Amino acid sequence: MANDRPLAAQEILDALENVSDNEEDYRERLICILPPPVDPDCLTDEDSDEEDNVTLNNLPRNILLQPAEVMIQGQIMVSDTEEEPSDSTGRTKRRRTYAWRKRDFAKNPVNWPDVQGACQDKRPIESFENFLDEDFISLLVSESNKYAVKKNLPGDITTEDMKCFIGILLVSGYSWLPRIRMYWENSPDTKNELISSAMTRDRFDFILRHLHVNDNLDLQDKYTKVRPLVTLLNKKFLEFSPLEEHYSVDEAMIPYYGRHGCKQHIKGKPIRYGFKAWVGAICW
Repeated sequence: MANDRPLAAQEILDALENVSDNEEDYRERLICILPPPVDPDCLTDEDSDEEDNVTLNNLPRNILLQPAEVMIQGQIMVSDTEEEPSDSTGRTKRRRTYAWRKRDFAKNPVNWPDVQGACQDKRPIESFENFLDEDFISLLVSESNKYAVKKNLPGDITTEDMKCFIGILLVSGYSWLPRIRMYWENSPDTKNELISSAMTRDRFDFILRHLHVNDNLDLQDKYTKVRPLVTLLNKKFLEFSPLEEHYSVDEAMIPYYGRHGCKQHIKGKPIRYGFKAWVGAICW
């Protein structure tokens, strides 16, 4: 038997809260609570109390028991997108749905050249000279001589002296001694004939004390003393670096134990103190 009694506001709220979450009807629903019948002959001066903070959770009992009507606005759209409830501006939001499939990404074939600039059949000394070329040596010689002249000392460092100086530094990295002067001592267990015969100890100390790269210092740049050298090497790296398909960007530590604002400490690394540089590593 049909019940012609109008639904109360509480019954409508309970019905809306029990709607299944899978239902795709996101149309806006407005609940209109009908006012109670008022006797025109009955006058009253009662206040309706504060209604500014009234929400669905604190409606008074007399309002929840009043007859109410539900008005549904909007229409259901059938498409590949789902509608979300309207925002405060009245515009309907749409949520796009995706059908994901489990499969590998398609790999587009790319023809990569073997190298860019550099040649793979060069000898190690030739590859080394690609980076420490005449421009590199000339920069060290000219700036070091300027620095020596400023100290009222003869600026007579030559290109051959600088090449020999760099060679001694490379050898000292393989044949390590506690002090650099020990390579020229007469002790049989420390003296290095290759180093001592190539350059005297005093000449090596002179170049080491006056080795310089940049004369015009920029106080805003923390690497201002080596900035021209870094700029020159980065240019050489781009010119002679091989063009490979697979690159690995990684960090490398340049050991340094002196005082500098850019020195870092990375715990657990083989080289814990020094300057951190980002490198592009390849499989050579």
